[in-house]
Amino acid sequence: MSLLHPAILTGLALTAVPVVLHLLMRARPKQLDFPALRLLQNIKRQSVQRLQLRHLLLLLLRMLLIALLVIAIARPTLPAANYGFSNREWISFVVLILLVAAGIWAGRKYWVKRSRNVHEQRWRQSLLQVGSGVGFLLLLALFVGWPYQSRVRAEIASPDGPRNLNVPVSAVLVFDVSASMGYQHENKTRTEEARQLALQQIRQLPRGSQIAIGENYVRRPVRFLNDLRTAETRLSKAETFRAQDLSFPLNETILSAIQLQDEDRARFLAEGGDELSDRFIREIYIYTDRFRSAWQMEGAERIQREVERCPWLKVYLIDVGVEPGTNLGFASLSVSNDHAVQGLLCRVTAEIFNQTSETLSAVVEMYLGDERSDPTKRDQKLIAVEPGETARVDMNFTPDHPGTFQGELRLIRSDPLSCDNFIPFTVSVHERQPVWIVAEDEGESYVWQQALAPDGLVEREGHQYEVSQLSPLELAHALQDVSEQNRPSVIYLLNVSRLTPQGWDALKRYVESGGGVGILLGSTRIDTANFREQTWLPAEVQVHSRASGPMHVEISQPEHPVFSYLNEMDALGMFASATVHRYWKVDPAEGAQVLATFSPETQVPALVAGRWGRGHVAMMSTAVDLEGASERRNWSELARLGWIYAAWGDHLTRFLSGLQDRSVNRVIGMPMLIDLPAETPPQKALLRQPGLVQFPLQVPFRHPQLIVSIPDREAMENSRSNKQYDEDFLLDKVGNYRLILAESKLIPPGFSFQLPLLETDMTRLSETELDELFGAGRWQLSRTLAELERSVLMGRIGIEAYPLLIAILLALFLLEHLVANVFYGRNAAERRGAA
Repeated sequence: MSLLHPAILTGLALTAVPVVLHLLMRARPKQLDFPALRLLQNIKRQSVQRLQLRHLLLLLLRMLLIALLVIAIARPTLPAANYGFSNREWISFVVLILLVAAGIWAGRKYWVKRSRNVHEQRWRQSLLQVGSGVGFLLLLALFVGWPYQSRVRAEIASPDGPRNLNVPVSAVLVFDVSASMGYQHENKTRTEEARQLALQQIRQLPRGSQIAIGENYVRRPVRFLNDLRTAETRLSKAETFRAQDLSFPLNETILSAIQLQDEDRARFLAEGGDELSDRFIREIYIYTDRFRSAWQMEGAERIQREVERCPWLKVYLIDVGVEPGTNLGFASLSVSNDHAVQGLLCRVTAEIFNQTSETLSAVVEMYLGDERSDPTKRDQKLIAVEPGETARVDMNFTPDHPGTFQGELRLIRSDPLSCDNFIPFTVSVHERQPVWIVAEDEGESYVWQQALAPDGLVEREGHQYEVSQLSPLELAHALQDVSEQNRPSVIYLLNVSRLTPQGWDALKRYVESGGGVGILLGSTRIDTANFREQTWLPAEVQVHSRASGPMHVEISQPEHPVFSYLNEMDALGMFASATVHRYWKVDPAEGAQVLATFSPETQVPALVAGRWGRGHVAMMSTAVDLEGASERRNWSELARLGWIYAAWGDHLTRFLSGLQDRSVNRVIGMPMLIDLPAETPPQKALLRQPGLVQFPLQVPFRHPQLIVSIPDREAMENSRSNKQYDEDFLLDKVGNYRLILAESKLIPPGFSFQLPLLETDMTRLSETELDELFGAGRWQLSRTLAELERSVLMGRIGIEAYPLLIAILLALFLLEHLVANVFYGRNAAERRGAA
C-alpha cells in the first residue's frame, strides 16, 4: 500500500483521545456508611462488570474511527487487483452471518433466559453480544479474510508491482490528426483540445521522464525527444497537430509506439538493468475522437498481440470527441465522365449525409472554371436531408471547348465540421476519341459500330467516338501514317481471320505505347495458328465449339471497370440472360484476368483481359454482332440487349483506352497519373495546389504520390538517377491541382483530390472493438483531465482506497451510534428502575 500524504499519519496519535477521556471521565463509586447497602454489593459488582464491557467496546470503536479517518485523509492506494469478493467468498460471508445469527438465537434461548436473576441475564446478554462479535470476526478472518488476501496477493505479484509517484515515466503521446478531428466545439477543434490536455499531462510528469510524440499524418518511426521542455515547446505551438486531409490508420503509429517502448526497455535490460524494476513506468496516451474511420479493424489482432507481449505497458485512450456530434456534409462525388467530350452534357452527382437527429435543409452551390477563368457560380439547389439518411443532388454543365474544367460543390450551412462542406472535381474535356474497327465484312461490324456511335446521335453530334472502319490489309499502313492527333484510342479486330506479320507488329507497337486492342471472335474463319504466334495476346485461341444446351455469360469480376456500371445499375443479370450458341475455347495467358466465363461450362473463359506495355488488350470469345441471325446461325444474342449492350460496349472501350487508369478525380493519398505527349522536352513546371500555392518541379518527374509519365522511359530513368525531383514532395490537401508547363502550349492538365468516403463518418468505436484492438482490461478510457488523472494513478500506483475507507467509516459511525444508544438507553432505564 502507498500513501499520497504519508505525513498525515502522525494524526494516528489522536486515537489516544478516547482513552484519555475514558480515564478522566470514569465514574468513581461513592463511600456510603449505611450497612444496609452492603446487601446490594453483589448486584453492583455485576453491573460494573457489564458496564466495563460496554465501555471497552465503545472505546475500541471510537479509536478505530479516528484511526480510519486519519488513514483516509492520507489517501492510501492499493496495487491494481480485483478487490471485489469472488462468488466463493460471498457464499462464505453469507454462511458465517447465518451461523452467527443462529448462535445468538440459541444463546438467548438456552443460556440467557434460563437465568432467573435479571442482572445475571443482562450480564450473560452482554457476554453473548461481545462473544458473538469477536467470534464472527475470527471466523470471518479465517474463512473469508485469509482466502481473500491470498488471492489478492497473487494478483498484485507482477513484475511491475506497486510503484511510487516519483518514478520517471516513459510516455508516448499519439495524436489522431484525421480530418474529423477538425470538429469545432466551444470554439476549439478536437486537435486543440487534445493538445491542451497533453500539455497539462506532461507538466505533471516526474523529473527524469522521457516523451515521444507521434501522429498519423506521415508514416515515420516515433522517436523520443531530448527532454520534457522540448515536448512542451512543441505542443505549445498553435500550428502543431492540426487536422489533416491526408492521414493514415492509427494502428501503424501505435505499433511504432509499442516498438519504441519495447526497444528502449530492451536496451535498459541489456545494460544490466533488473527486469523487475524498470527505470521507467511505460505508458502510451492516444488522443482521438474515437471515430472508426481513423482505425483499421482488419489489423486489430496485431496490436493486441503486441500489447499482450508487453504486460508492463499501460495504454490510455483520451476521448476528445463530442457526443452526440452533429454533421451535415458531402459523402461522395462522381462525374458522369472524367474525360468528357466537347459539347456533350456532363453530370456531377454528390451524396449528402445527415448525422443529426432532425431534418436539415441546406443550399448546394456549384462553382466551375477552366484554365482561362476562375471558378464562378454556375448553379444552386435546395436540398432537405432526413436524420440518418443520405440525399442525392445532380448538377449539369456542357463544356463548350476542350480543356481542363475544375470546380467544387459547396454546402452553404453553418456546421461544426467544415472539411466535408465542399468537394472538388475536375473534368478533362477533349474532342471525340477515334476508334477503329478492323473487319473483313462491313456488314458484320455494323452492329458494333452502332453501339459505339449510333446514327441518331451522330446526326445530333451527341456521339462520343469517331468510328472508322478498316480492312485487315490497311491496318499496318494506317498505323504507320497516322498522326498523334488522329491516333486511335482503341482498335477492335472483329471476326478478323488473320493479319499479316506487318499488321501484328504495328498492332503490338501500338499497344506498347498505350493503345487499346479488343479482339472479338465470332466467326469460324479465325486462323488459330496466326493468332497463337502472338504471345502478347491475353489468351491462346484453341478451337470453336457449339453449346450443347442453353449457355449464358457469367460475370466473374463484377467490380471490374468493364462491368462496374452495369453492376451499379443492377443490370448484370440482364446481361447474363443473353443466350450464347457458339464460342471459341481459349487458354488464358499467365497474368491475364478472366472477367467472364460461359455458364454452365464455367471453366471456359468468355472475356479475358491483360496488359502489354502501357496498353490494354481484351479478347471476347463469342460474337458481338448478329451475323446470320435471320437464318438462326448467329453466335450469340448479346446484341439484342439494347441499352445494356451499348453501355457494356462503351465501358469496354473506356477500359481499353485507359481512361479509367487516368481518372482525374481520386481519393487523397492515391497515386495520380498525368500523361504528357512523347515530344514534351524535359523542362521546369509548376504544380498549382489548393490555395493558389505553386510548387516547382522538373518534368519528367516521378514520385509515389505524383507520376508524370512520358513514353520515353530512358529520359525518365536518367532524371531519376540525377535526382531531379523532390523526395519530400507530397500531395496532402483536398482540392484542385493544375500542372503548368512553362515551355509548352499544352492545356494545363489538372486533377482533384477528395476526402475518403467514410473519413467524416461519426460512427464511434465501441468498447468491444477497443477490446479487439488492445485486449480486455489492457486499456483505460478517459474523457476529462480528472478521469485521466484517476486512470493514470491507478495504472502507476494502484487503486485508491479512499472511497473504500469512507464506506467503512460510515459503517463504523453507524455501529458506534447504535452501540452508544443501546448502552446509554439501558443506563437510563437502570437509573429509573433504581429510583
